[in-house]
Amino acid sequence: MQENNETVSLRKAGALLRITLGVILVVGWYDNLSKGIYTAEGLQGLFNWIFNEVGGGSDFYRSLINATILQVPGLFSSFMLVAELLLGLGLLFGVLTPLAAVGAGLFFANLFFAFYGGSEWIWTYVILTVSAIVVTWMRAGREWGIDRFLLDRRGEPPVRILW
Repeated sequence: MQENNETVSLRKAGALLRITLGVILVVGWYDNLSKGIYTAEGLQGLFNWIFNEVGGGSDFYRSLINATILQVPGLFSSFMLVAELLLGLGLLFGVLTPLAAVGAGLFFANLFFAFYGGSEWIWTYVILTVSAIVVTWMRAGREWGIDRFLLDRRGEPPVRILW
């Protein structure tokens, strides 16, 4: 079956969006790593800055973070160190793209809720969240990504969210 030029162009646009989100996550990961965010003290400092300096987070969100993440900041910062890098690399190289894009969308949505009500321009996180949803929906790793190899080699995945 021959694909038309519009379909090919849409697939390439989805791949460019996927790669862009991957670059954003990897660069953000590196920046956070160099600032020491992925330590217990760094994570506590980050939330202190968001909540007190920026004024972000609703009362519910602040209570949730204080009752969960900030009870075990060392554990959660280690999780974030690995998760953010894997999400970024997954999107950058098109590996298990729908799964990585869902994770990235949840990450960006969390940033929206963290900064909501503060002085930060939160609409950046809306744009990033919606972009991750589009990448998930388009299965954008099938163009210029390892997901194409997985599809050719193994066929359609048993669960749609894989590749």
